Amino acid sequence: MSASGVGPFENDSAMDLLDELRGLDEGGVINALHEALSSATEVEPGDYLDRDLGEPAVAASAVALAKIKGRDSVLEEVELLDVVPEIPSSFFSLVVSALSRVLQEDSEAYGLWIDAGRGDEWKAEVERLLNEAAEVAQGASG
Repeated sequence: MSASGVGPFENDSAMDLLDELRGLDEGGVINALHEALSSATEVEPGDYLDRDLGEPAVAASAVALAKIKGRDSVLEEVELLDVVPEIPSSFFSLVVSALSRVLQEDSEAYGLWIDAGRGDEWKAEVERLLNEAAEVAQGASG
């Protein structure tokens, strides 16, 4: 099944991550979310960030934010309500880094949405997640 929308779960790479999460225990879920985020941040600025790294980072961010913000309806919609454990607020500095990286010009996901004429819409959704994650990260450090 192919998906193509600007929401964090509306692409094939995100759907693959969600499928993976559904089959893991709590520790595995945290590790998979961390891996999805880290994979995006490990690509140096100026190097091309493939969409297969960027899109799962956005989805992982949305999952983590839904959990810490108590948005059970989001987790229920993607069949993760009973799967995702508590997410430590310290986790969100990595979320901020990953989302910031995905928004750079050398991000394939961003470029593809610009080419499709929906770049502003996609960017607004990712920036919304980034702003929420920054608030959580700031609360954890301050």
